Order: sequence, then structure tokens, then C-alpha cells
Amino acid sequence: MEEFAACWEELDDPRTGNAALHDFNEMLVIALCSVLSGGQGAVDMGLYARAKEPFLRGFLKLSNGLPSHDVIGAKPRARGCRVLPNARSQATKCWGLRPSTGA
Repeated sequence: MEEFAACWEELDDPRTGNAALHDFNEMLVIALCSVLSGGQGAVDMGLYARAKEPFLRGFLKLSNGLPSHDVIGAKPRARGCRVLPNARSQATKCWGLRPSTGA
């Protein structure tokens, strides 16, 4: 988990309120796992987290429980937040991937 977290050190955590109760890196792991499994948004990420809770608890602490889709999607929907595009850019740098030419 430390190596994963190191990839995101430059990524600002814009969350406030209840969303900030959940570990930012753990939420990024849930988002990544969901997307790799075909998820396309916050609702899918929340559903993935509930369906895969035993798997996720095998390597995540989830000290405040599972984040809901409302918590996962709160900031990306608000005020044009750039967390997800910035995360994609950071992953490209960290893992040596080529930037996507798609949307």
C-alpha cells in the first residue's frame, strides 16, 4: 500500500466534511479496482466496494467503513474538480504508461 500511496503524493485531496473521514488512498484503490472491473462512475465504485468488501478488507483498513457512492463522487461532481483527471495523469507518470488519447 505504501508504494501505491507514493504514486499519489502530488495529488491534492480536495475532500471536506464526511468524505474526508475515509482514507484518500483507500478510496483511490477502490476507484481503481472498480474501473479495472468495468465500473464507470461513483455509483459503480460504491456498488463494487459493497460487493467486494471481504476482498478489500484483506488489504485496506477501512477504519470508517466503506465509502458510499455519495462520498466517492461528492467532490468530482462539485465545481469541476480535477481529482480524477489528475489521478490519471499521475498514474501515467508513476507507472510509466503512455497518456490516453481518448476522452
